[in-house]
Amino acid sequence: MSLGFQGRFGSVQSGKGDKLMFLFGFKILRRAQYRGLLNQQKKLNHQLHELGKKLKTLTTEKGELETRHQEEKSALNQQLDGLRQTVQDYEQLQRGIAADMESATREFGLSRTQIETLWVDRLDLIELYIEKLYSLAKDFSRANRDMRKNRGLFLLLIDRRNMAENNFSEFHDTQIEHLSEKQYQGVNQLPHIFSAKIDDIFNYMGEKVLLKDKSGEITGHEERDGAILIDLSGVAFRSRIMVEGVRTYRVFDKVERLHKGSARHNAAIYASALDEVMVSIVISEETSEVTLFRDGRFIESYDPYTDQGTLREEKVVPMKRKESVDESPDQVIQQEITET
Repeated sequence: MSLGFQGRFGSVQSGKGDKLMFLFGFKILRRAQYRGLLNQQKKLNHQLHELGKKLKTLTTEKGELETRHQEEKSALNQQLDGLRQTVQDYEQLQRGIAADMESATREFGLSRTQIETLWVDRLDLIELYIEKLYSLAKDFSRANRDMRKNRGLFLLLIDRRNMAENNFSEFHDTQIEHLSEKQYQGVNQLPHIFSAKIDDIFNYMGEKVLLKDKSGEITGHEERDGAILIDLSGVAFRSRIMVEGVRTYRVFDKVERLHKGSARHNAAIYASALDEVMVSIVISEETSEVTLFRDGRFIESYDPYTDQGTLREEKVVPMKRKESVDESPDQVIQQEITET
């Protein structure tokens, strides 16, 4: 059974086969279509709700970022103000130091130019002492060659006034300081690097004295290890000294890698990086080769058997070139073992 209407807006049929009906100009949907539209509306409402939550979260994050930005900006401004104050304090300190220097120079009757001249003279004197010590070390190594002896030495040129107490100690607590003996007392007996007395010190420290028991059997040798310290007046003032400062990491980043040498060479290159050490020189007990270190770097070496010297430019630069070549770890290890 079906119903039908006839009017100005058309006819409407009701029945199982009906697809669409119009009544007074309104569109009547099927039930399935209506449910689909409701579900779509729900999804849209859910999406709108989720977008609202995200918008709220983003708004909160924006506020937090703005707050953090303001805090960081304030902290940076405070640091900048602190740095400006530090610079002002430093400039004021410099002005104070300059004024004190001017006052001191006036008291001594010296001008700034004279002070600068004295400083240049000091640097020239240090260079002279370094050259003399290196020359003495080469003489010692050549004497080793001629006598066919294996003797080693460890020399340090030191600004004695700036020595840090914890950087140096006696090599053995019970040892007697050789330089305190009577033969080195008095102005005429000082072991100066331009005096023959310095040779006595070098020979004493380089020799190995055998120790024997009552039966005459050799039980060992007298310990004469450690460094000889020479101050900026050119006088040897300590012997058998251990450099404690090299045991710390204070100078680790100032020292280049040592490619070959003994524990004494390692101590020497580290010692040369200490503020109070002007230069360190090592004479190898095995080969009599002389090596000079300065500011934590190899400077030059001398081989008494070939009577040839090797400068830093000749030794370090080629070594760095080798390291840049692609080599396997085994090759690198083998190369270092061969050099050693």
